[in-house]
Amino acid sequence: MKIRLLVLLTLLPLLLTAPPASAAVKAGSTCTKQGAKQISGGKSFTCIKQGKKFVWNKGVAVKKPTPTAATTPVATPAPTPTATTPAPTPTPSATPAPSPALTKVGYTMTQVRANNSASNCWSVIDGSVYDLTRWINSHPGGSGAIVGICGRDGTSSFNSRHGGQSSPKSTLTSYLLGPLEK
Repeated sequence: MKIRLLVLLTLLPLLLTAPPASAAVKAGSTCTKQGAKQISGGKSFTCIKQGKKFVWNKGVAVKKPTPTAATTPVATPAPTPTATTPAPTPTPSATPAPSPALTKVGYTMTQVRANNSASNCWSVIDGSVYDLTRWINSHPGGSGAIVGICGRDGTSSFNSRHGGQSSPKSTLTSYLLGPLEK
């Protein structure tokens, strides 16, 4: 009996102070971390500092995505031949229809070398060509790390700094132009 009472007295303050996980957020109610976001009741609330405490702001309405109906092609009836207008007879083609030409896939090292400045920065990393121009000023390690690999194969430089890290690799994929031609 004493053990149960002791456990109950120990857990009771925790149960009374912890907010329920599914509690609705209300403007002005307390929150714990500045910048935290929560969606409740069709609004997006942000935790802000007001005086010395953190509270939820008044919220911004969140637009619900409206599903779009997929359009299906509608068949148009073909005219049927009548007795007065006979159906045209197909004529044999003397020349076969041209096959589609293969398009060039990949980039050359010459193209990469031509894009060797901060205003136009291409680099090769692990056999793929990337346009890093927009990433130069956003790179957490500074712009010099990117400018240093413009116009050349930056594989060894990239791997020595980021080898095995998933975040830099996933960021890099958003700048992919295509494969390097061998």
